[in-house]
Amino acid sequence: MCGICGIYHLDRDHRVSPELLGRVNDRMLHRGPDGSGIHVDRHIGLGHRRLSIIDLNLGQQPMCNEDGSVWITYNGEIYNYKELKSELLLKGHKFRSDCDTEVLIHGYEEYGPDWVKRCNGMFAFAIWDPGRETLLLARDRMGVKPLYYYADSSCVIFASEIKAILQHPDVQANLELAAIPEYLFSTAILEDRTMFQGIRSLPPGCELTVADGRLDIKSYWELNLDDNRRQGGSLRQWKEEFAALLEEAVQMRLMSEVPFGTLLSGGLDSSLLTALAVKSVPSGLNTFSLEFSNNVRMNYGASDTRYARLLSDQLSTNHHEYLFDPAEYTDILGQVTWHMEKPVELTTPSLYLLYRQVKQAATVVISGEGADELFGGYFFFLQEAASGGMSQFPWAPYQSEVSGLLVPEIEANTGYRSRLQHSIEGMMTRFHTKDRLNKVLYMFLKVYLLEMLERQDKMSMASSVEVRVPFLDYRIVEMISCLPSEYKLQGDTEKWFLKEVSRAFLPAEIVDRKKKPFPFPVDPKSIFRQRGAALELVESGNSRISDYFDRKKVADFMNKRGDYAKLDNLAIFRTAHAMLALELWHKTFGV
Repeated sequence: MCGICGIYHLDRDHRVSPELLGRVNDRMLHRGPDGSGIHVDRHIGLGHRRLSIIDLNLGQQPMCNEDGSVWITYNGEIYNYKELKSELLLKGHKFRSDCDTEVLIHGYEEYGPDWVKRCNGMFAFAIWDPGRETLLLARDRMGVKPLYYYADSSCVIFASEIKAILQHPDVQANLELAAIPEYLFSTAILEDRTMFQGIRSLPPGCELTVADGRLDIKSYWELNLDDNRRQGGSLRQWKEEFAALLEEAVQMRLMSEVPFGTLLSGGLDSSLLTALAVKSVPSGLNTFSLEFSNNVRMNYGASDTRYARLLSDQLSTNHHEYLFDPAEYTDILGQVTWHMEKPVELTTPSLYLLYRQVKQAATVVISGEGADELFGGYFFFLQEAASGGMSQFPWAPYQSEVSGLLVPEIEANTGYRSRLQHSIEGMMTRFHTKDRLNKVLYMFLKVYLLEMLERQDKMSMASSVEVRVPFLDYRIVEMISCLPSEYKLQGDTEKWFLKEVSRAFLPAEIVDRKKKPFPFPVDPKSIFRQRGAALELVESGNSRISDYFDRKKVADFMNKRGDYAKLDNLAIFRTAHAMLALELWHKTFGV
């Protein structure tokens, strides 16, 4: 796991400054404290910060092939690299190391850009091919690893984090206005935009090629939900095939030459992954959980830690339980915003605190991201009953109310209502399937999950910790996306299929418990503090966010007046938090 970056001038006579490239690269020191390297070839430069996981003594980057005709800077893990290496050895390729980076180089030599389709892993990489005068960027199928880029008529700049790109003098930290309404009431920024104007995210499953002065983006993988893709199969067959595939996915993600562990909240997903990992780990597996002291006192979060302890005792793991004070959460909001590069949602600081402690015992952990989006694990799936005619993101139930708080100029300048609706309709109608729940889940995989993965990556890498997500092995995603919805939801039970599979590995006490959100400090008084602080910012006229909101409507909203009389306190709390987080983002980046 690492940080990568690069600068490419379309004018071959415009040389890349090694000093500038070094500053861009070093802005990501936290992603790779174990090593640093740059390679400059006239008008192109590649940079790399290394977090050593495999082949600790070799594997330095940027790396080239034997004759220096192909160069790479790479972030991630290719889990099937040993099999791919064996195939390339038979074709006559010579290797100097046992790292997956070199496999990517030789695979590109042998097969070209299509080689990425053979790779099972999480990755973002850049390959420079001087012979073809081509720069190739690629990102893994599900978007586990981030890759951002800025492009204009003279250059392309890319990096694992936006703050690195902002080190370049040609890139200014300006607000992307269209991101404001999308963030506020969908919590997801659409169409590969970021909070920064001109800086975009390479879509998952895509390659970006720069050649002959042109920039092209194409998809090398897309999920297919068509009904005729997979038909038939008994429930027993589905369960046996999935269990075998998940065990293999976990086994593949256990490769590491540094301390290893799993996140263990006590919920279904993390418990199942921990149980499968223990089968392959010869000695005590490290497991990690967290809670906040005020939640325990008020009995909001005690049950989670109890279930984590229960499973840890049963599996004999080396369990680490961290109890944080709410003041610790508040104190780090600025740091978390700097690492996230966008306004932070409620649970993001909790992850930051957790990984800061995890780093003392492990450098690699397994986590359960993706299970809820694949199997239907959120309560609103039961409420919606997979209606298919959704006019809003179900994870943002106050969209219509919150959107009315913005000043009319934002609607006029961004057209966010029509763009939002068009985006949803495009995702919901692109496949020939009668399974409406699976179409809804596809939207979650393409939008909401990306937000969760970005949060996971940036909070873990802030403390130089690598996170692996077995549920998002692309073979599992392809299989479960076609699993009939009647196996995912049954009665009042979400994730029914996953629970049935888990009974072979977990006690019923964990399988049958209700899902709980990731911990953050819960305090009934906080709604009043957040509401008051947000109101003050909007009404002051001196804040950045006061330009975005109608003061009277915000006051009515926060005080449940007029059209907002029936709002619940959760809507007010979340909206006030979003406003405060947006203002803090502006201050953090000077935008």
